[in-house]
Amino acid sequence: MNTRTLSYTALLLLSGWLTAAQAADLANGKQLYEAHCTRCHSEEVFLRSDRLVNTEQQLVERIRQCELSNELAWFEEEVANVAAYLATEFYQFDQK
Repeated sequence: MNTRTLSYTALLLLSGWLTAAQAADLANGKQLYEAHCTRCHSEEVFLRSDRLVNTEQQLVERIRQCELSNELAWFEEEVANVAAYLATEFYQFDQK
């Protein structure tokens, strides 16, 4: 994304027109998840009844911890993309 697109997306998010999941690149989040996260995490970890992540903020924090421990050096946008993908695909926080 170029600077103008990022600024426009941020403006739309702030104005309430888009949710974080809509603004994120879910395809990129899925690609990053499949390339890096599946080394340690199968889908079952997200579906457990006793899972450790129960909010969007906890999800982002957990992704950052994994990103740092695996020395991935992701941009904030990439962290947001993975979080949005996982939230949409598995966690569905807004439906609880």
